[in-house]
Amino acid sequence: MFLHGCADGTDTWVVSERTRLDASPAIRGCARLALDMAGKKLSDVAAFDLYSCFPSAVEVAMKEIGLAEDDPRPISVTGGLPFFGGPGNNYVTHSIAEMMNVVRAKPGSFGMVTANGNYLTKHSAGLYSTEPTKGPWHREDPKKFQAELDARPKQIVNTAPSGTGTIETYCVAYGKDTPERGYIFGRLDGSGDRFVAMTPKDPALLPDMLKQEQLGRRVAVGQQDGRNVFRPL
Repeated sequence: MFLHGCADGTDTWVVSERTRLDASPAIRGCARLALDMAGKKLSDVAAFDLYSCFPSAVEVAMKEIGLAEDDPRPISVTGGLPFFGGPGNNYVTHSIAEMMNVVRAKPGSFGMVTANGNYLTKHSAGLYSTEPTKGPWHREDPKKFQAELDARPKQIVNTAPSGTGTIETYCVAYGKDTPERGYIFGRLDGSGDRFVAMTPKDPALLPDMLKQEQLGRRVAVGQQDGRNVFRPL
């Protein structure tokens, strides 16, 4: 078994400073560099195992790598982390091992395995095959790609927002049995600065957030007891 291409990269560390929340320049670049290193195209890959900590991670990876939703090739050879498991941070060891079985069953084929950590932050990609590599092993210094990622612009975040804006994304956090708090990322009107805010003490708001789509919803935001809170308009 041979590793034909590989790459590593870390996206903007602070999630709120990412220019887009549904994108990952690091995933896109890692896949591209791994393929380039192997002298292969995406169409040459027979199977994938995309790191699957959450559905959004798979969806972002497919978009960045260039896989269509109806691509017939497998996007997981293990069945996915939530179903396969894998102790601690060891899942990718298992996905690489299973990719060995997949490409050995079809000698000469290529399989791509990806990995990520933190909040879709740290990324790696590897391209494997039974076909021997040609020529001396050589990979680009990972620091070069990381410098490109680090040079990308960061989103301005207003840590004490006041005014009106629009919800970019949101979540509702549960306690043991019931929802306890809601959180949003939003954009302020006028400046376009991002802000992060939480729900006030409003018993009716959390059930509303669970029943209705909140993306694009208009809100008022300000500070209360030293925290950023929002109210739908």
